[in-house]
Amino acid sequence: MLYEKLKNYSVDDLLDANNKVIFVLESPHTQEVKDGYPVAGKSGIDISKVLFDRDEAFGKLVYEKKITNIGIINVCNFPLQMSAYKESDKKEKSMEFFEKIRQNPKLRKTINPINTTIQEMMNDFKNRISLHKDKKIVLCGNFAQNSFDSVLNEDDFKEVLRVPHPSFNNWKKQKYKDVIKELVEFIK
Repeated sequence: MLYEKLKNYSVDDLLDANNKVIFVLESPHTQEVKDGYPVAGKSGIDISKVLFDRDEAFGKLVYEKKITNIGIINVCNFPLQMSAYKESDKKEKSMEFFEKIRQNPKLRKTINPINTTIQEMMNDFKNRISLHKDKKIVLCGNFAQNSFDSVLNEDDFKEVLRVPHPSFNNWKKQKYKDVIKELVEFIK
């Protein structure tokens, strides 16, 4: 039953043979579910403004193949934020811990249903990202970085860059100026 509900919210990765760089983010949210591709909302627009001086969402640019050398993978292809779900679907008992998976690393290790769900999610992520060891990988935010580190060895990949999550205008903040400058060079 839960799987059937989650299928309605799943957002596929954006990948093709021309990708040289793969951005790894957390999970889709409301706009991504609506549009059907990752990084379609405000964070996507922030990425595009910083990297390409464009006002279209990053996910849209990749989805419409206006950018072909970059792909996008979410750690989890369904939303981990409950606000992305319809009220009627939020009543599903087993969905109550999605926010906990996302927000509280300590709980991830101690609550069994969370452990089981995380293990399935991490196995799926590992299988998807492992196909791209020959690509440059950009890990956006703590959740993506921690997820990657929990199931993969960075040394097995061509290159890995860790950047803050693009939400809250992080990429425009002075304290992240150097890493964003490095990112701009990394994706060339």
